[in-house]
Order: sequence, then C-alpha cells, then structure tokens
Amino acid sequence: MSFFSEVEKTIEREFRKWTEKAFGRAESDELLMVHRGILEEIASQIQTVQRGRRIFPFNHLVIRLAAPDTARRAMFEAAFGAEHRLANEIGECLAGAGCDIPAGFTVDIETMENGQRSMDIQYENRSAPPIPMAKPGSARLTILRGKAGQESFLLDKPRINIGRLVELIDSRQRVVRRNDIVFEDGADEANASVSRGHAHIRWDEETHEYRICDDASEYGTRIFRDGRSIEVPSGGKRGERLHSGDEVYLGRACLRFEIS
Repeated sequence: MSFFSEVEKTIEREFRKWTEKAFGRAESDELLMVHRGILEEIASQIQTVQRGRRIFPFNHLVIRLAAPDTARRAMFEAAFGAEHRLANEIGECLAGAGCDIPAGFTVDIETMENGQRSMDIQYENRSAPPIPMAKPGSARLTILRGKAGQESFLLDKPRINIGRLVELIDSRQRVVRRNDIVFEDGADEANASVSRGHAHIRWDEETHEYRICDDASEYGTRIFRDGRSIEVPSGGKRGERLHSGDEVYLGRACLRFEIS
C-alpha cells in the first residue's frame, strides 16, 4: 500500500461492507485477501519517471481467478466483475497514486477451474479505437440493465428526457415533463432506482457534443469510462460530456451510449 494507502483503506472498507452483506463474514474475509492481492500487485507496476511523475504503462488488464469449485468461481465473478466494481476500484487507486488513467483503460475478469496461480494478472497495451465525431441524430442509447419500451433509442431530438413515468404532473394536474425513454414503473429492482424525472441528454450545438444532466434524481447518475466512474452533478445544468462507448448508470439501471 505504499502509493495509495488511504485510498486503498477506504476501498477495502466499502468492499468488506458489501461482501459481508452479499456473501457472509467468512467468504468476505477470503474475498478481501484476493482483493488486496490484486491491488497490491497492480501497485507494483506503477512507474516513477521524470520529475517524480507516476505512470501506469498499461491500458488493459486481464485478471484471472482460479477455483476448482463452480460456486466459488461464480462468487468471484459476482464480487469482482459485477457493475465493473473491480475496474472502478483500480481506476480510483491509480488516480489516488497520482497516475493519469491510460486512454482506453479496460479490465477483464476471467475465472477458470485450474491455474498455476489462484490469481494472475496479464498486462497489455491495446490500440485505442478512434473517437467518433458527434453530430445531431448520430447517437443511440442501448439498455443494458433495466426494462424500457424498447432495447435501443436513437437520440433524434435536441433534448431526450429519461425517467420512470411517461408524464410528470404537478399538483394542478398539469403536465410538466414528458419522458422520451421510460423505464417501466415497478418492472424490476433496477427500474425502481430510476427517478420519475431522472436525467436528460442534450445536444450542444456550440461544442458539437452530447451532454447528460442529472435532474436531481434520488439515486444519482454516473458514467463508467476507461476504468473509472464519473459522477454527474445532481441538478447541474451543464452536466457531463458523453463519449462513444460510455456506460451510463441511472441508479442501478444502465445504458450504453454510442455514436454511429
């Protein structure tokens, strides 16, 4: 923990709290040891270059976890792979160490029945795909988690509202908002975390980019990109710029933003 002990301690506390609730105390202890081993090995790859600048010279990691038992492999996948949990934590640790996150940074989690080591990390550099230029009507949202009226939506208007109801009505029964992308009310747990008027995406004519704004939602809006999570300010008018390939989380619901 030489580079980012305080960051790691905070992450470990949250990881223990979550795994104890999900898997029980005994399993949490084992998962915490694996978790710590992964972060410590990755920390050993940080390099200090000119003027004390720290870099992480890889943009892709393949983390392989071996266990002969099917149930244990499933637990590893749930603990480390769900919602990019481990990738997000690695990104936080690298940022805490003062490293710039490499462009196109990604993490794959693989489990296997047998392996020379119970945990192995493969370090790679992959060519980042070119970033597509945005233009009006060129973007699409695809539902990854949650249930809506259809699987994908073309962003063909200057503003696209997203929420859990088709219409929002005030105390005088006047329609104050209509949602273009509607997560079905009561459909599942992910949908329940989407507010009635959760967020909107707008096309910025001046900068030629799509931006997402959180409309003071209860469970928040965040973007997962290049191994890190970016919080969208609650109620902010400017919002955050969207990049092709971003995963957008509305509470626990998730959509992929892509530019064609």
